[in-house]
Amino acid sequence: MNCVLLLLGLVSGGIYDPGAGAFIDEAGFFHDAFALGDSCYRASDYEGAAGFYLEGLRAQPWDETYIYNLSCCFGLLGRADLAALYLRRAWNAGFRNMPFILGDTDFDRVRTTEPFSSLVDSLSGVAATEAALRGETIVFRTTGPFECRVNTPEGYDGTETLPLLLGLHGVGGTPEGFMRLWNVAREFHCIMAVPQAPYPFDTGEGMGYSWFEDGFPMVSSRDYVLAVLDSLEGRYNIGEVYLFGYSQGAGMALMTGLHAPERFNGIAPFSGWLPEEVTDQEIQAAAGLPVRIVHGEQDGAVTFDNAIQTVSVLAAHGYDVRLLPFQGEHRFEADLFRQILEEFLGSGE
Repeated sequence: MNCVLLLLGLVSGGIYDPGAGAFIDEAGFFHDAFALGDSCYRASDYEGAAGFYLEGLRAQPWDETYIYNLSCCFGLLGRADLAALYLRRAWNAGFRNMPFILGDTDFDRVRTTEPFSSLVDSLSGVAATEAALRGETIVFRTTGPFECRVNTPEGYDGTETLPLLLGLHGVGGTPEGFMRLWNVAREFHCIMAVPQAPYPFDTGEGMGYSWFEDGFPMVSSRDYVLAVLDSLEGRYNIGEVYLFGYSQGAGMALMTGLHAPERFNGIAPFSGWLPEEVTDQEIQAAAGLPVRIVHGEQDGAVTFDNAIQTVSVLAAHGYDVRLLPFQGEHRFEADLFRQILEEFLGSGE
């Protein structure tokens, strides 16, 4: 369909109408609307505050804080339906502070009233599930303080020696996002850790992290991963260690595992490549290390040829290497992740 046709009804008068961009001139008002809403809120004029917040959100509909403030206004006005509507919208926009929601006195008038009470119960359940997937946050130090997400089996008291799955997210990823793989890994009675890559990376939709940065050699991130492992081994009762990664993190997994093969019992790169910084001496010295390479045959970001080349290089040096291809593009294939865990760790629950 022609893009112009798709715009009909969205841009009144068409793109050549001088008035089509008039909203740009109004942006200053929309910004001021939030401040005026805050003033009305402090003056207990909650209807006025709601009106100004709505005007401001016309320009910034993604602003989770002011969507939440709008919900609070309707809570104070006793409108459980609208308080629930905008609380749901705030949650979808990213406002996930459940303890704050539960303790906010602005909702006292509607807290036990439908549909608000049902929504809060539902969001509490979602928050608990998300918290369980994220695991605990630990802070370790290398060149500075960095975070790492860790999950352990339910009821684990630290006395039992368990295998460690050390996962490296892709460029723009986060430990919280990559830790969703705990949904699979939790079946295998292990510890799973996902460190935050050292360099901030703006995805355009939010802040993530990257393993590579201009001006910094890849070996610094390799050493960073090994420092993470040192910290984890000092904190948890760890036995075998398996390193896996996705995309950019897959390259880091190969680079790190082949540099220090004595630290790992297996490597599983997903949709990655063998970095040219890995030396022939390192490849030869790590011969025999089990490597399972997962790659989509239609991958347009990191081509399938990278997987074939990596297998060829490692096989020539006597590695226990196997390629697990799948039909698809650039993605993390969870079913093959489970298959690899079954091989490395044994049957799941």
